[in-house]
Amino acid sequence: MQQSFDASLSLTALEQDNTTVAVIEMNKAKRLIAALVPGFNRQPLKED
Repeated sequence: MQQSFDASLSLTALEQDNTTVAVIEMNKAKRLIAALVPGFNRQPLKED
């Protein structure tokens, strides 16, 4: 049986100024990759 991840039990805090966060979303129609990278300004996705 798989255990679910509970972030509230994490012993290490996420340091937003020093941590790269990447998210990949995939479905049958399209793929989307997003990331938060320290030192880069946010640029929202603009779809046509």
